[in-house]
Amino acid sequence: MAQSPHRYRFAPPGGVTIGPPGPVPPTVKALIIANVVIYAASLLIGHYEITARFAVVPSRVVGLEPIGLLSLFTYQFLHGGTWHLAINMLLLWMFGSELEERWGSRFFLKYYFLCGVGGGLTYSLLSLGQNAPSVGASGAIYGLLMAYAIWFPNRVVLLAFLFPIRVRHVIVFLVILQTLQAIEATGAGIAYTAHLGGMAFGYVYLRWWGARGPATATGVPGISDIKRAYYRWRLKRLQRKRWGTNDEPPTFH
Repeated sequence: MAQSPHRYRFAPPGGVTIGPPGPVPPTVKALIIANVVIYAASLLIGHYEITARFAVVPSRVVGLEPIGLLSLFTYQFLHGGTWHLAINMLLLWMFGSELEERWGSRFFLKYYFLCGVGGGLTYSLLSLGQNAPSVGASGAIYGLLMAYAIWFPNRVVLLAFLFPIRVRHVIVFLVILQTLQAIEATGAGIAYTAHLGGMAFGYVYLRWWGARGPATATGVPGISDIKRAYYRWRLKRLQRKRWGTNDEPPTFH
């Protein structure tokens, strides 16, 4: 698997660091700037006007309205307040920087938008009865957290800046917490299903390309990829039927 020339840049031996050291990678920087500029513009133009037009509204998405499909991208650049924006951009910088260095800008941007669109789509499908608009980059951000846990499962972070915990355990905690909150719906105004959707889309996408690695993937799976996956499944099924699960099956050439 191809490695970034900066492979040790974000993992200094020993000590504690607050976020990734060094310059911010270009795509992460561009996304942060775009989010801040669009948020500032929305305050000047009219925050509620912009939200009503470009936020994800479930009925528009499920109804395949052009504005609804476009909103799966635009809602990611809108935020409900300064604190909402600040938290998302902080997480984008902290976890997205190392991923972009490892993957390259092109794949990172694809993955980011895939998780964002997946989060908006999941929210739309599970919130048809509400039709409350949803905004924010959280679907994409939670997808980045999932990717970080897949790539660096044993990396230790400070939960709440106090408690050291491995990233893989943070993700398990987040999945359980977000699922319970989505079921209970106790957090008014928070699209928990969008968070879960971003993580789910990111996990499936990265696992799909697991054989080649995210750093070399070039796009979403095509027909030929689906066929290969199907034939691999058929072969494994045949092996289990003929030789069982306890014995080592012969090698096919």
